[in-house]
Amino acid sequence: MSTGKVKYPWISAKRLAAKRSETEKGMVMAKRHPDNERIKHQYFEFLKQADGKSDQTIRQIEKAILRFEEFSGFSGFKSFGQKQAIGFKNALVKKELAPSTILSTVNALKRFLGWLALQPGYKSRINANDINYLSLSEKDTRAASAPADKKYPSLQMIDKVVANMPDKTPIEKRDRALIAFTVITGIRDGALVSLKLKHFDPDRKLVLQNPLEVSTKFGKRIDTFLFPLGYGLEEIFLSWVQYLREEQLYGDHDPLFPKTAVGHDENDCFIANGLSREHWANASPVRTIFKEAFRAAGLPPFTPHSFRHMIVSEMYARKLSIAEFKAWSQNLGHAGAMMTLTSYGKLSLEEQGELVRKAGSFKPDDLIEQIRKLVQ
Repeated sequence: MSTGKVKYPWISAKRLAAKRSETEKGMVMAKRHPDNERIKHQYFEFLKQADGKSDQTIRQIEKAILRFEEFSGFSGFKSFGQKQAIGFKNALVKKELAPSTILSTVNALKRFLGWLALQPGYKSRINANDINYLSLSEKDTRAASAPADKKYPSLQMIDKVVANMPDKTPIEKRDRALIAFTVITGIRDGALVSLKLKHFDPDRKLVLQNPLEVSTKFGKRIDTFLFPLGYGLEEIFLSWVQYLREEQLYGDHDPLFPKTAVGHDENDCFIANGLSREHWANASPVRTIFKEAFRAAGLPPFTPHSFRHMIVSEMYARKLSIAEFKAWSQNLGHAGAMMTLTSYGKLSLEEQGELVRKAGSFKPDDLIEQIRKLVQ
């Protein structure tokens, strides 16, 4: 019978919770199949070295395979068959996962099992026809592949957020400049955290995203001029650069947005202590800054990537010429304007209705005049 006493009175509640977590994690690790772990390691090495997959992509594939192992009770991959394939699909549906997540999970597993069926020791155990039972129906595949409506903030919302942000301390100045910079560049957060001061040319208002030094998507070189989305936002960022160089005495090889320096208070507890001269290890702190800034302004939080959708919406609103549209698209790092239109260019239902109704009142002379201007 329990006496109600704490079993480990000398351990704090926080440490005790951590101890239990480690124990549970150890139990999970203990039941993993050693043969599975070895062959997965070989597959991930193949993906990285032979197939050129990024670490982030490999982590997603690893997660998909782990989902299957958890479903099968961590049995060996050699036991895979039709019943497991069908049961796994049904289990994913019961978990009420998003259709796109289900599709990406089964596709990742199919590719892994297809590779596995060619490896020594597995060729005679895994039937290629059994792998096909992981396929979703045509209806489910279409539903999973349908583009989702992307939510993004308006430029007016962002202006409110930035205006609401304090800028007294170095950290506050950095956070405010970080959001302003993302607005006028549309830069991805992974590239943002790897930028150095030398990557910004103040004379040309140009951000040089050299893939040899900046973590760009697919290792592309992207040259981004500051978008004309408000003089106030540009001024905030330019003032930040000046502050780093003249007051903080940062040089070309220091980060454009340095991580927070950590110190100790009188109780020996960790506290934020200004700026360091190091880059953030990843973009997670940047997303946290965005989330907190929007919530402080009384608005729903948005990610840095959603700003790219906002920029494309501004492209429509400003009725850019074809050449201007191409320039803005290229500024976002897109290989072609079609990428901008298909991935970021979805109109809202209201905009769709307005343009459809407006087009109905078109006159032939108007169309001829537009064609003439286009040819010119």
